[in-house]
Amino acid sequence: MLFSSPLFLIGLVAVAVPIVVHLFNLRRYKKVYFSNVERLEELKSETRRKSTIRQLLILATRIMAIVFLVLAFARPVIPTGNSNAVQAGGNDVSIFLDNSFSMESGDGDGILLEKAKSKAREIVAAYGQSDRFQLLTCDFEGRHFHWLSKEEILLMIDEVEASSATPTLSDVIDKQTEFVRSGNGVAKQIFVISDFQAPIVDFDKISNDEQKPLPNVTLVPLGTTEMNNIYIDTLILNAPVFTVGSSVSAEVRVCNDGDENLEKIPITLYLGGRQRAIANVDIPSRGSAVAVMHFPIEAKGALNGKVVITDYPVIFDDSYYFSLNIREKVRGLLVEGKNRNEFLGRLFDDDSTVTVSTMTVQQMDFSRIEGNDFVILDELPTFTTGMAQALHTFVENGGTLVVIVADDADQTAYNNALSMFSAPQISGRTTSRTVAGMVNFDNALYKNVFSGKIDDMEMPSVTGYHRLVSSSNTLREPVITLVGGDDYVCVTPCGDGRLYLVAAPLRDANTDFVRQALFVPTIYNMALYSVRPTPPAITLGQESPVPLANRYDLSNGSVRLIGIDSTFEEIPDIRRVGTSSVLIPHTTSGRAGNYLLKQGDDKEEGLSFNYSRLESQMRFLGREVLEQSIKDYNLKGFSVVRNVEKPLDTYLREQMEGHKLWRWCILLCLLMLLTETLLLKKDRKKIESDYL
Repeated sequence: MLFSSPLFLIGLVAVAVPIVVHLFNLRRYKKVYFSNVERLEELKSETRRKSTIRQLLILATRIMAIVFLVLAFARPVIPTGNSNAVQAGGNDVSIFLDNSFSMESGDGDGILLEKAKSKAREIVAAYGQSDRFQLLTCDFEGRHFHWLSKEEILLMIDEVEASSATPTLSDVIDKQTEFVRSGNGVAKQIFVISDFQAPIVDFDKISNDEQKPLPNVTLVPLGTTEMNNIYIDTLILNAPVFTVGSSVSAEVRVCNDGDENLEKIPITLYLGGRQRAIANVDIPSRGSAVAVMHFPIEAKGALNGKVVITDYPVIFDDSYYFSLNIREKVRGLLVEGKNRNEFLGRLFDDDSTVTVSTMTVQQMDFSRIEGNDFVILDELPTFTTGMAQALHTFVENGGTLVVIVADDADQTAYNNALSMFSAPQISGRTTSRTVAGMVNFDNALYKNVFSGKIDDMEMPSVTGYHRLVSSSNTLREPVITLVGGDDYVCVTPCGDGRLYLVAAPLRDANTDFVRQALFVPTIYNMALYSVRPTPPAITLGQESPVPLANRYDLSNGSVRLIGIDSTFEEIPDIRRVGTSSVLIPHTTSGRAGNYLLKQGDDKEEGLSFNYSRLESQMRFLGREVLEQSIKDYNLKGFSVVRNVEKPLDTYLREQMEGHKLWRWCILLCLLMLLTETLLLKKDRKKIESDYL
């Protein structure tokens, strides 16, 4: 304990006064004459011991009254021992105000976001006019990274609204730390006002470098209760590309973040503004369920849809938006080096989705390559330089090339061509029979193709194939690998497209692969997935660029993002990567919904944005959990406000001045005086009763 005015402690010398009075007993006795003392003998006189105890109690109360009075003038203070204190002079203060969707919920005192604003104002009130402030919200906007005066930050606090952004705690503290370190204040303080929703709290990722310690960090938890919530988590389509006439199968995952099992929860799917499918699911507590919904594709172009459930009070995650960009046909070119391959012919003939034109190698016209989505070279004996260059340009611009190596392939010509793609080289031909040992079911070709166990699938056998040899600059991913370790089918990315390499002809004489169930999805999906798809759904706030199906001319800046169900319109951040265009999603408006990306009258594609589902799990960390986590991760300079109901400006001043005890000293002094009065009054009554 410390004293603000220690010189007043000299007044403790006054304690000697009641002690002297007690020792010399300055009471004057009055002589009283009685005519008859017979009745006095009947009185029960007080014993010497009781009288002594009462006198000692009176002495003690007088001493303590003087002691507490002197201490009150000396102004005792108990230091908090907390370094997160307001310093006299210039402070650099960063305040994070959580404005995520979970802060729109309420507790007994109202909406959490309004409560958070009030706490932010209280923090500002604890500081002076010479201090500088930063107000950071979940949006991480550019205006948040400027120093503000006391008046400016109060105005900015009033303007804060709820946001779909969901940064993690480590991201928030990293941003605040980087900014306050740029300041020159005598003290650097960080405050985090939040409900501390469990999914975004990641203490394990907070930097704890002793060589570069963090500024003082004060966590202000806004206590709230957990809520039950049902939300649509994901939507998975059975294929990345669809054409007119396709049947779409959508797996909709619905999660139950409550403690009760739910039955017959209705789910509705809309496409183009029309209801197209309905399903009901039973969802266990703290679990999820998948509803499979089917609908046909009846028109080409951009189709926008959404899946909807009904749930209160948390509603931001009750809709999941998606877009499908439908092609009328997938177009391909089959170049035959020898006789017609009956298996490839049957695969693509009369197909409603994929249309393939055929020509022989002698009829090869390079101009016919352009305008196709994929090209299949079936057993070409050799490659010319002009053909290799034309195909390389085709693949770099997003096309898919399938090369089926001929038995009598010109090894030198093949390798010269394959080197342009950084693909494996063909080596000597092996005539022995072998079987496939592994199928890469993680490859996109087999996405949603198989269900259940696939361990007992019959593997294809191969008789005679060219070994595919990789060098240091080779790019490849195995698709089907033979028992000896050689690749039978592999894929090499090149520019915006890809090259598939098949090490042996697809004929009965070479393999039984053409008669197995694995053949159709492997070859057919090479053709179908040659169309560059736009993701059906985009999560707002994600950092990774989103590939676009169309290539946009960015020189005239006429690309627009238009809301389907609103008057919203903006110019999005689209950039060129190679020959393709990508969208930077975190630069968009932050509103979930269906949109159209348009440039002129000839380029249009649908985009759909959804809010992150991190906010959907309504579980929160209280003060005790936060304090224990700080201890577990040994985070220096971190503290948690224990009584959030107490005004934060009072709390912060206590951190600087300590806990002041002078008021308690005054109260205890008065209490001692009152006790002395009662003891004296009782003593007087006792004496009077003894003499009556």
